[in-house]
Amino acid sequence: MMYLRWIVAILALGWLGQFPLAMLVPHLIMERLYSKAGETMSYNTLHVRAKPDENFRTIVRPSPDLLYALCIYDLDEGPITIRAEVPERYWSMQFYQMDTSNFAGLTNQREQRFRIGTQVNVTLVGPNSNVHSQAGEVIQSPTSRGVMLLRVSAIGDDENAAAALANSSCEVEV
Repeated sequence: MMYLRWIVAILALGWLGQFPLAMLVPHLIMERLYSKAGETMSYNTLHVRAKPDENFRTIVRPSPDLLYALCIYDLDEGPITIRAEVPERYWSMQFYQMDTSNFAGLTNQREQRFRIGTQVNVTLVGPNSNVHSQAGEVIQSPTSRGVMLLRVSAIGDDENAAAALANSSCEVEV
């Protein structure tokens, strides 16, 4: 009978402990990324990364078939404008808030194939901003800080993919 109480107590404490852990760990991961990236990169600026190899760890578990660009944003400075050329092969623009949740994304796949060959112009605004005061495609971030990740297929001839990233930008609206 004593063992049963211990087992029940351990299971109850484990169950109660997992919730705070699950809520805390994603925030700690993003805070670490945000501060570490802030040491080597400017905020609200697009940073195009070299093609991933075995030493590339800026992105967690990167694919060797993709090229990456990263914008660590801080919307306290105002809305940011993100411009990106959309190549024919796979292309993705994803937005993450500070708990690692993906809150918005654009791609050139499936129903969004109309984006191929165009330039995407997105205005990213903060949680308290008036979305209707902005023109064009507007995404409202649920937090004032976060990460925007651009991914482009680098399979085969990756010159077009690299050029698309090189011609992209992330900057505070003036």
